[in-house]
Amino acid sequence: MSMFLSKFKSVALPKDTLGVVWLFTLGAIGWLVIVGTAAMNMRTYLVFPSNSAGIGPTYYLALTLHGWSAMLGVVPDAAFAVIAFAMYKSGLSVVNTKKIAYLFWASNLGLLLALLGGPDMGWYMYPPLAIEENSTFKAFLIYQSPLLIGLAYIALAVNSIGETIIPIILLADAYATKPKNQKLNIFAAYGVAFAAIIALTMPALSAAEIWYALHFLAGVQVDPLLWLILFWFYGHPVVYYVPFPLFGALYYYIPKAAGRALYSEKWARWNIYLLAIGSMLIWVHHLQTFPLPVVLRLWANFATLVLAAGSGLTVLNLGLTILLSNGYNYRDPIGMSFLIALIGFILGGVQALPQPFNIVNPIIHNTYYIVGHFHLIIWTLILVGFTGVFLDLLKSSSTGFDYSKTASRLITAGLLLWTIPFMTIGYLMSVEGYLGMIRRVIAYPAMFEPFNLAISLLAEIGIPGLVLAISTAIGDYITRGVTTGGVSISASTSISMNVSKEVKLDG
Repeated sequence: MSMFLSKFKSVALPKDTLGVVWLFTLGAIGWLVIVGTAAMNMRTYLVFPSNSAGIGPTYYLALTLHGWSAMLGVVPDAAFAVIAFAMYKSGLSVVNTKKIAYLFWASNLGLLLALLGGPDMGWYMYPPLAIEENSTFKAFLIYQSPLLIGLAYIALAVNSIGETIIPIILLADAYATKPKNQKLNIFAAYGVAFAAIIALTMPALSAAEIWYALHFLAGVQVDPLLWLILFWFYGHPVVYYVPFPLFGALYYYIPKAAGRALYSEKWARWNIYLLAIGSMLIWVHHLQTFPLPVVLRLWANFATLVLAAGSGLTVLNLGLTILLSNGYNYRDPIGMSFLIALIGFILGGVQALPQPFNIVNPIIHNTYYIVGHFHLIIWTLILVGFTGVFLDLLKSSSTGFDYSKTASRLITAGLLLWTIPFMTIGYLMSVEGYLGMIRRVIAYPAMFEPFNLAISLLAEIGIPGLVLAISTAIGDYITRGVTTGGVSISASTSISMNVSKEVKLDG
């Protein structure tokens, strides 16, 4: 028991940079299991032929569990894991490990406490459903009194406040440990830049949650439009919390697999400004169904195109890097991960281009077209890209370790087994959305039943693929890893090791 407690403490309260990466990685994986379980339950209800009106609360509970666990659990934990690992790969160190660990536990337990109340209004918490109870919807199924509901929203605020402070600490540690006269590698440059974006936008969610808490605890009135403005100031940038640090990973790993330097590092570094500024300017396009002034609509369209230009520049830069190489190393599972992530981002991102335009938006605004678009990004860029980072994390945690040929083939096969079905699902969702399938409903026209059955079947086929990839990597690491400290490698050692690696690579 004492040995178990000692190991748990070493993971729960890490003492070095890699330990912090592992803590957030495990947190993200834990929430991902909950997200997937809730999603498959939702799919079951969507295709069950004998559903009654009474199944509605169960369906919406699964929907909220899916959404909150994803956006408030997986996304920040995965983002901080990628950012901290980016720091590690550039010779930077997380110094305030204890503070970050305490904040990790406070924010994740805050979210867990809110979820235990059985939230039932959809993950987005829109008023009035989140604050007005009636016979159909309740703010929480278990937390019924105003006191308990108010405390649940305070728990959510603890979650978001913790996730505001963590990136500030990472930024301070990155600045404090950056070697003088040394430029950050491209991975860390993106990680540090988008830690700042998280720190700037997450407080808006905290304010929105505190406002709800004050409504239930002190009778403070909620203005729905102002609440939505607060929410979407956070709610659009949050979709980039993981993808944009992973852009840094794409810039870092794809040239390695291509066996050549990035086509234009200058483009990549200037692109940070396009993506960072654009991600905070275009949130208003989520209100396109509101009676917005024409000037504001034009601004939303223009700002969206600016952000799209930054994304397109990334695709062009990486595409030229691959095309002008002597051959891409598809056999390397890390290289394959980031190639899939790039292709998935292209295919999913193209679907976003028409969405903000007023002539198109009302047709697809609340349909499965939107669901198909953002899930394509999630299933490829985010999940496969994060898997690529995880694969390198295992290698970095054990000096001298590399994947065997058999493990590499199995990991690659697993990634493809995951990607092909889920990309098909994304397009099926988009098609049924274009045909009129409304999102977040359990009652839908019979014409969509074949789509939903196919989606559920493909999900059952694809999920074992990701499990195969990750379990194979972990198994190979456990059986073949040359452990010289594992995740307890000291911060100073990790810095010196990685600085020497970067000097060799850049030289």
